[in-house]
Order: sequence, then structure tokens, then C-alpha cells
Amino acid sequence: MEQVGIIRRTFGNQAEVVVSRCSSETATLTVVTKNNVGAKAGDLVEIKAKPQKILKYTFIVYMVPFIMLLIGIFLGINYFQSIGSANYEMLGFGVGMLFLAISFVIIRLLDKYIKKKEETPLEITRIIK
Repeated sequence: MEQVGIIRRTFGNQAEVVVSRCSSETATLTVVTKNNVGAKAGDLVEIKAKPQKILKYTFIVYMVPFIMLLIGIFLGINYFQSIGSANYEMLGFGVGMLFLAISFVIIRLLDKYIKKKEETPLEITRIIK
């Protein structure tokens, strides 16, 4: 998947790129990516997405919270049912929500780790003009 964007600013070997979405100037997305082609502020560049990394990050963002929610509900219901609680379903759902909150903390830590590795799903492939 290729997109066209304009370099807003550069810092080190990275660039902040503004990408228009849906052929609209009002719907823009700003991304930070490696600047391996030596683009400068104001340059029009082509950006290519790395499919494997996009799928990996999509899985992390959507499936980790979902799986944590299900695990929390399952464990909570089983635990509160085993101790004889009358409203074990509501308590189990509460444990599921707690696990969901924990999953967001996990995702936040993973995001910091990925930023530290300077691993991005996008790369600038060429300068257009």
C-alpha cells in the first residue's frame, strides 16, 4: 500500500510526514518514519506500508484486549462460582473489565518498546519532488 505525503519536519534519521486520507485535505494523518532517502521539510514523498508489521500491530491493538477480556471473564466466573457467590456473573464481568484495563497498560508498554527499537510499519521509498 503506497501513500503520498509531505515532510513536515526531520529530526535525526526520522521524518514527520503528513498524509492526506481519502483524497481530502482536512482528513490528514501525521506519522513518524525512517528517513532513509534524505528527504527534507516540504518534500513530497512516497510512503510504503510493510504488510507484516501492519498485521502484527493490528493483532496487538485489537486481539490482546479482546483475549484479556475473555480470560478475565472466564477466570472471574469460575472463581466466584467456586466460592458460592450469588452474583458470580457480574463479579466475573468485573474481573474481565479489570483484565481489559491491564491489557491497555500492556499495549502502552509494548508501544514504548517498539518506539525505542525505532521499528515503524511505514518507510519512505522515494522523493517525488
